[in-house]
Amino acid sequence: MKKSNEKNITGTPGLRSAQPGNIWIEVLLKLIRNKIAVTCFFVFFIICLACVLAPYLTKWDYREINIDRLRQRPSSEHILGTDNLGRDYFARLLYGGRVTLRIAFVSTILATLIGSVIGLTAGYFGKRADFILSQLLDILASIPIFLLVLAFEVALGWGRGYFMYAMAIAAIPQFARLARATTMSIAGSEYIVAARALGVRHPAIILKHVLHNVAPPLIIRFTTGFAEALLTCTLMGYLGIGINPPTPEWGVLVYNSRSFIRSTPRLMIIPCTVITACVISLSLFGDGLRDALDPRKDN
Repeated sequence: MKKSNEKNITGTPGLRSAQPGNIWIEVLLKLIRNKIAVTCFFVFFIICLACVLAPYLTKWDYREINIDRLRQRPSSEHILGTDNLGRDYFARLLYGGRVTLRIAFVSTILATLIGSVIGLTAGYFGKRADFILSQLLDILASIPIFLLVLAFEVALGWGRGYFMYAMAIAAIPQFARLARATTMSIAGSEYIVAARALGVRHPAIILKHVLHNVAPPLIIRFTTGFAEALLTCTLMGYLGIGINPPTPEWGVLVYNSRSFIRSTPRLMIIPCTVITACVISLSLFGDGLRDALDPRKDN
């Protein structure tokens, strides 16, 4: 009898109820119709794909120094020319993108997962759990990210990319508060109360009735958080807190080209353009995703 009733309440109207599969298909179709969002997705995807396929797109070693070809202009041999040490700039841009994108992606994924768990727990159980976790989030939010970055770099090793864990910790409160607010808005819904009354376990209720309501705003927040992480990572590289040389990173490329902004401006313009393209693409794709996930919009 319990199983029968539990099956019935799954279809009870909620924010996003019953048949999540159909909902995601509708979201995908709405997203495909948004030309700006699709274009931005492909721009970002192509940049990521180029970085992943770096060994196949360039024959040059990003560490190879040649004083005979310092700051050469773009040519058939060197598509984007060479830098101030004669290294192929296209190779350094691609391999640098691998580092920057990996750090931004890992930090955002960690922040999303940990923040979601904390937010779901605080919003669903409330009371003491909500109080304790909310205090923890306030403490994390009050710590400057630069202090966290320096602490992780000193503790785990300087210039190896460990600051991505500090970036993740700094972003956790944003995801946790979003998940908490969304969970609290549906925790008192009829189908949640009915599931509890029927003795359905809390993990099952969260997975079946809560998670698919919390997922859409978290997915949208992920795209924004990814863009923010990209900017933070490049900023750390520019400040010299990023990756140790000779490993390239987009922020490091910008930093190394600052002395040649007048004589060879492309050394700064190229990485800044790629970073800007990634951030804008993610932001506009996030806007399109938000519109597609909004049930009030049918266009």
